[in-house]
Amino acid sequence: KGPAIYVVPDNYLVKQVIDEAERLGISATVDKDDYNYSNSKAILVTSIQTIVNGHSYFGMREGRNYPIGCIIIDDVHACMDKIIGQFMIKIDAETDAYKELISIFSSSLKDYNPKNYIDIVEMKDCRKNMLVPYWEWQRQQDNIYRILMKYNNSDNTAIYFGLPLIERGLETCDCIITASAIEISPKGIDLDKISSLEEASRRIYMSATLADDSVFVSALGLDIEDMKNIITPENANDIGDRLVIFPKHVNSDISEIEIKEKVEETAKKYNVVILVPSFYRAKFWDEQGRRTATKDNIDRIVEALKSGKHVGKIIFVNRYDGIDLPGDACRMLVIDGLPPLNSIKDRYIQSVAPQSTILLREQVQRIEQGMGRGVRSNDDECCIVLMGDELSDVLSRNKGIDYFSAATRCQYDLSKQLWDLLVSETGSKPTIAQIFELANYSLEKNEEWVTTCKENLATVKYSNEAKVDEKIVAQRKAFEKAMNMQWLDAANAIKIVKD
Repeated sequence: KGPAIYVVPDNYLVKQVIDEAERLGISATVDKDDYNYSNSKAILVTSIQTIVNGHSYFGMREGRNYPIGCIIIDDVHACMDKIIGQFMIKIDAETDAYKELISIFSSSLKDYNPKNYIDIVEMKDCRKNMLVPYWEWQRQQDNIYRILMKYNNSDNTAIYFGLPLIERGLETCDCIITASAIEISPKGIDLDKISSLEEASRRIYMSATLADDSVFVSALGLDIEDMKNIITPENANDIGDRLVIFPKHVNSDISEIEIKEKVEETAKKYNVVILVPSFYRAKFWDEQGRRTATKDNIDRIVEALKSGKHVGKIIFVNRYDGIDLPGDACRMLVIDGLPPLNSIKDRYIQSVAPQSTILLREQVQRIEQGMGRGVRSNDDECCIVLMGDELSDVLSRNKGIDYFSAATRCQYDLSKQLWDLLVSETGSKPTIAQIFELANYSLEKNEEWVTTCKENLATVKYSNEAKVDEKIVAQRKAFEKAMNMQWLDAANAIKIVKD
């Protein structure tokens, strides 16, 4: 069903897929004008941003859009994060557009929340954020649209690529103001705008098995009926063995420095990958930046890890998906801290509803995706080290482990049995050295551990039915009704679930 497209979350992965296609002898190209692609003789490999943007060649032009016969979206959860990012406008504080938008809201915001206004607009406090009241956002629609159109040019890329995607639902968008930016985001993703994607005869979404599939509804607009026959492996023995250690959870007196010292000791013998949420945090592990992957050196670093050589300690910043590090490329994987929230809107939701299960679910899914970097087949082993107070809060105190997939939960629970044994044998506060001795079950490929791990995973069955939060389904229905200005029906869709 050509022409066929294989879509990945970013350009680094485009190169990875092209190299793999070459090794397998599959004809692939990165050029949408390639003769072989348009004649269904080669597969176009591209990033999700190429398909989904306000001036996409695949459906946002008035004519001559490129057709799509079949499309595979790989690592769909990571791609959906990018899609959500495309369907918003983020306007930096240094721009004239920011200043003009602030000026039309200033008097109402001062009345609505004077302290917040002073903190954000006058004192430039980056920790604060403020939602423009919906009645004021709607009252100023004409002025907002004028300002956005005034700056809708290629010099203002956020408006240029974002506005065509969200203008149909602009009236119901959320507008959040911070000292560094204004973010305008819709209540849902109107992916029908990308007409060639909507008209493709085959759409295939490839994903790790996660505990919640609601994002397929919220970001891709799929119907529950579309997800009745998910293709999955028969059971969970298709993934490698992961032993999880969580030092601070086992003994709250253990410091980050102690964990760091033990990780670096392990890195003298094995390749160790550390996932951190920011370059600021990367400095804790690598002050000089010599062992931190950046966009300029990531190819070289991944190649060195995969070569089988001993590289030691490597730090990746905010790379919880996409990078595959099988076998000796990564024998220990450290998840240091929580993955960052993707948008200002997420940070706003966290500030007003810290117990939001939607955000909790998203963060746990990203943690789980990160945990998957070091095991890429069923004969692979990797030791996972979890660290950070926030991570501990999310996984243990907030019951975030309930959002792990069945296979990851099985491995986590099996690892926890080892922690429990250690605590009962050593007293209530095992030392960092005693906790890290558990890692040797994985690092030294202990036969008893590997066998137990595989036996437990073999009993875990994947479901071929989607697990979807009914609130997300209701929100999606309400959004679709609102797009057609059926306001009463939209309100009723939400009300049914609320009741």
